[in-house]
Amino acid sequence: MKFRSLAVATLALFAFTASSHAQDESFPPANGGTSVTNPASHYSFTDTGARGVNPNTGIQFSNVWGDATKGAHGAFFRFDPGFVSKLHSHTYDYYAVVIRGQLENYQPGQKPEKLGPGSYWYQRGKQAHTTACVSKQPCLIYIVQQNKFDAQIPPTTE
Repeated sequence: MKFRSLAVATLALFAFTASSHAQDESFPPANGGTSVTNPASHYSFTDTGARGVNPNTGIQFSNVWGDATKGAHGAFFRFDPGFVSKLHSHTYDYYAVVIRGQLENYQPGQKPEKLGPGSYWYQRGKQAHTTACVSKQPCLIYIVQQNKFDAQIPPTTE
């Protein structure tokens, strides 16, 4: 049943991506439209530099297509176990599917809900939220975004 949920969520994400390509030519198809097959071992991860509330935890990413630091992309993001972000926002919307681990992604005042493999979330740009990897293993998500990935931490008022 877990595999079925993961398959449905992944297909939904890819269906969205495909429909976006047809409607918006600025959202480029992977590899110029050529079919691509890559095993998981193909991807190497780069540290984003982002640190959680515990500075010993962070996030790494690996581009699948495009470049997450420059524009439209699909990318894997891996969170260290126990990672809890500071309250933050992103300039642009993104779509995420959980591949491995248990995450939470929630706005202030919302009750966190565990999101396991096959779970999906849409994160609206400029909306403050917290993201946490609440499992004992690293968490892995796949993100699709029409613009570069960034994060801003709002100034604190003390």
